[in-house]
Amino acid sequence: MQTLIRFLLAVAIAPPPPNVAVIPPNVTVTMPSVAQEKVTVFLHVDAADAVGASYVKKLRDVLETSTQYRPVASATSAQFVIGIVTMDPDEAKLGSGAGHSTVAAVTLQLENANGLNYMVYSWVLMANRDRIDSVASDLLAAIDKEIQELLPIRAVKTQR
Repeated sequence: MQTLIRFLLAVAIAPPPPNVAVIPPNVTVTMPSVAQEKVTVFLHVDAADAVGASYVKKLRDVLETSTQYRPVASATSAQFVIGIVTMDPDEAKLGSGAGHSTVAAVTLQLENANGLNYMVYSWVLMANRDRIDSVASDLLAAIDKEIQELLPIRAVKTQR
């Protein structure tokens, strides 16, 4: 026990190493807040069916209110491109079958200013009119997961 006490006293009264600044006790150190920049995304959409158009509108609304993502007007201004193509699976049916659901093919692409975009991930999903909100939120969560995995890799690459 005495050895521990002697060690702690020695550390407490020892002069700091030459490369360490001593902060006087009356000074408060605060770190500047780093505002995280929003990730820019572009939605490239072909949604001719009514449910698909509603689905895309909901996804746009979720992106607009996102704290992490900022939609942009062109693919060249974006870090990522989300491509969505929707269609009514019952389009050929006459009567009450059509207009109740949509099938969507979704791709997440890394924008490449020098040529074709890099494909990151793709999804195929189906949504009924009454599930548009939850499916849009689920898709954004899946997209977010993929983007968050790529951001550290992309940051290292741009620093070189």
